Amino acid sequence: MNPNVSIEKITLINFRNHKNTNISDLRPFIVLTGKNGSGKTNLLEAISLFAPGRGLKNAQLNEIPFLKNGVGCFEIKLEIKYDSGNIILHRYFSDENKRKNFITLDEEKINNSELLNYLNILWITPIMEKIMLQSNTEKRSFFDRLIFNVNNNHLKNLSKLQKLLKERLTLLKKVNYESEWMSILENKIAEISFIIVNDRINFIEILNRQLSEIKKPFTSCLVEFKHELDSLEQFLSNEQMFVSKYSLILKAKRELDEKLNKTTHTINKVNISIWNNNNRKIEAKNCSTGEQKSILLSIIISVAYLIKNKHLGRSPILLLDEAMAHLDDIHKEYLFNELSKLESQVLFSGVSRDLFTNIPDQTVFFEMKNII
Repeated sequence: MNPNVSIEKITLINFRNHKNTNISDLRPFIVLTGKNGSGKTNLLEAISLFAPGRGLKNAQLNEIPFLKNGVGCFEIKLEIKYDSGNIILHRYFSDENKRKNFITLDEEKINNSELLNYLNILWITPIMEKIMLQSNTEKRSFFDRLIFNVNNNHLKNLSKLQKLLKERLTLLKKVNYESEWMSILENKIAEISFIIVNDRINFIEILNRQLSEIKKPFTSCLVEFKHELDSLEQFLSNEQMFVSKYSLILKAKRELDEKLNKTTHTINKVNISIWNNNNRKIEAKNCSTGEQKSILLSIIISVAYLIKNKHLGRSPILLLDEAMAHLDDIHKEYLFNELSKLESQVLFSGVSRDLFTNIPDQTVFFEMKNII
């Protein structure tokens, strides 16, 4: 196995309990072992901050720095190798100087969304193993993140929608707002909503096809996405009709939305079901802990294949935090085989090397120690 995109070196400065950590000589599989609190997950979090959003811990940046003389700042540097060459990604954060909060690629500043042009990072954490039990809002956020790893425009469209919705609510609060401008805003909301809904539908369709190829001992699943669009569902294949009908609904809801200070009819209201296998008899939320973990891993592996196919063979980097728990040797062997076929670089964390006894030879182990 030879990943076509891989991290060659990791440098952390003042990042949580990592005052000055350098890790190099990395292989396709990297295993971080050590006691709880030793910094394993912190290192994975640092890597995850080179994906759009707030990383695998969903933390505010000002919560992260190891305070040095009372100053909150950190740096992360990744040296990335491709088949065609190398790049250096560098992230800076300073609590005192907002101008020092930026990301560079070979010393040129880039924004969050541009990161997806150079690498994709997927992760699994213990909290995510309960996605089947979480609210529809949390499930939607989970799947939207997976979607924009396959469709870069999805992230931009989600941001655009949020901006438009906020602008509409601000305008509604004005006593004598311009009705014509409100209609323009609502038409834009309807247009971007049509794109987002169809991107979700298309993604779930191809994801379910990919999930159908998951083989035992892993547990496959079927994902269902139902938007609470009521009368709009019949127009999902007709953009002009959808935009026209949705704009009229938004217009009719203006008074109510102004009073409640929220958009009451939005495409972000969804019902999401994750079924064990394709027979729709047992929902994943009613499965055992082991089956739920197997389903989550199946989803992430399937999305990794979709990313690889979308980006001309460029595999994502995977971060699997404590993912070996509840997996027997048969499931571990299947997982390692699938990850090898993906040709992804994978970083694992676990309390002991014993959890990785049957991992492939192309693996390097690092014992993490609390260095504060």
